Amino acid sequence: MSNLISAALSLIVITAFLGGLAYSIWENTDDIAFPIIIALILAMVYKSAYDEIKSGPNHV
Repeated sequence: MSNLISAALSLIVITAFLGGLAYSIWENTDDIAFPIIIALILAMVYKSAYDEIKSGPNHV
């Protein structure tokens, strides 16, 4: 159970950090490319986390 809580906290932290970074760069440069790259990276992070949770020891 503590692994799921740790995973959730890490997803929240990385989303907040990368989301804030993408927003800051978008506001200062008016370029949408970096936020799109961050969105793709976050999609990969969430997909990886979902796969790890799904293939955990409780789901044989």
